[in-house]
Amino acid sequence: MVSFPLWYAGVRLRGGTGVLDHSPIDQHTRQAQAWLSGRLDLPGAPAYLEIARYQDRFYDSFPPTPSLFELPLVLVFGRQTPSSLVIYVFWMAALGAAHAVLRRRGFPERDALLASLAFVFATNVYVSCARANVWAQGLSLGFSLAVAGLAFVIGNSRREWRGPGVGYLLLSLAVGCRPLLLLMTPLYLALDHRTCGRRLGPAAVSAVLWMAPYGAFLAWLNQARFGDALEFGHHHLAFAQSLPYGLMSLHYLPWHLYHAVLKLPRLQAHWPPLEFDMNGNAFWLHNPMLAAAIGGLVARRFDPWVRAAAAFAFVTIGTGVLMYESGGWVQFGFRYLIDLLPAGLVVFAYAFDRFPRLLLAGSLVTLALNVYGLAGWKHFPRQPRDAPWLRDVPASPPPADLSAIGPTRLCPPVPSNREG
Repeated sequence: MVSFPLWYAGVRLRGGTGVLDHSPIDQHTRQAQAWLSGRLDLPGAPAYLEIARYQDRFYDSFPPTPSLFELPLVLVFGRQTPSSLVIYVFWMAALGAAHAVLRRRGFPERDALLASLAFVFATNVYVSCARANVWAQGLSLGFSLAVAGLAFVIGNSRREWRGPGVGYLLLSLAVGCRPLLLLMTPLYLALDHRTCGRRLGPAAVSAVLWMAPYGAFLAWLNQARFGDALEFGHHHLAFAQSLPYGLMSLHYLPWHLYHAVLKLPRLQAHWPPLEFDMNGNAFWLHNPMLAAAIGGLVARRFDPWVRAAAAFAFVTIGTGVLMYESGGWVQFGFRYLIDLLPAGLVVFAYAFDRFPRLLLAGSLVTLALNVYGLAGWKHFPRQPRDAPWLRDVPASPPPADLSAIGPTRLCPPVPSNREG
């Protein structure tokens, strides 16, 4: 099995301590600890962590699904949870699901195995998510849950707890990692309708019934913390307060599109010999499987329902990623495009019937490039963000420590009329 040594090498190259590694960038662990103590807010905000401040309290601004998986680990390990190992477990689930999807679509065993490995280790998933910092947890678990869900809505004639409904439940959990993955719902419906023997109406009802409970939890949690069912907290981060165009804007799209598609590394006369722009680099260098899927979507014919729904997912999720202000900085490649990989797997499974040898060669090159990125990560220059809309914006000061303030309880009191 090649996946474990590759993952372990990635953890160590990124500065991890071993199999039970715990990254100090651990907002999800802190959130799980806070929940277990009966509070929704965090007891403090170290300056090195990205934590939201709202009404003089601190909150984890990242969607909560990874925190749920941290809960049992906190009970056993305390603060030092083996969160990187958890990411590997989710990778294994994604590898198994991708392999099952490709085999159902008629891929030979060897091709299905190699292609599923390429979707993890020859993409930004590997180089961005080997070690479980807070960003890696959200991106990696979102990818893994969405891919695992696909195995339930592609060619699945079973029903109830083994049927397509479980796929929608897994997708809702993925949305609790990466909210833009909600835009994959039409693709799930198309796959359910076209491959699982269900009419579109019953499939849509199933999607609502299986996704609504966790969706309601996400809305309640956001409302309880920020007074807005759609607010996960990023608008209350210090850097977001001074942005001239807000967190999401079409104004950011051209800059990010240039970095995501055209920006190439440059040679330099010292180590590391290839310098990568931390604002982002051409995605096709780091994600040949995604590039092949986009090519297949454009150039190849397959089920029109699936093709239209996949195109919708690519356009809407891709636009959302490129409209987000940070664009994934600091990064190797363009890491937010991980959100497109589950849809990319679907297109690849439909547009191809084997793993093309040229694509295999490109994947091996990307694997080597990813290892280079992991090994050189600490040595790459961290240039300041030079996006044009930030050049006259002063840096935000770190928030004060408000840890002495009492916690927000899991069941906060109902405001009185005097409180508004």
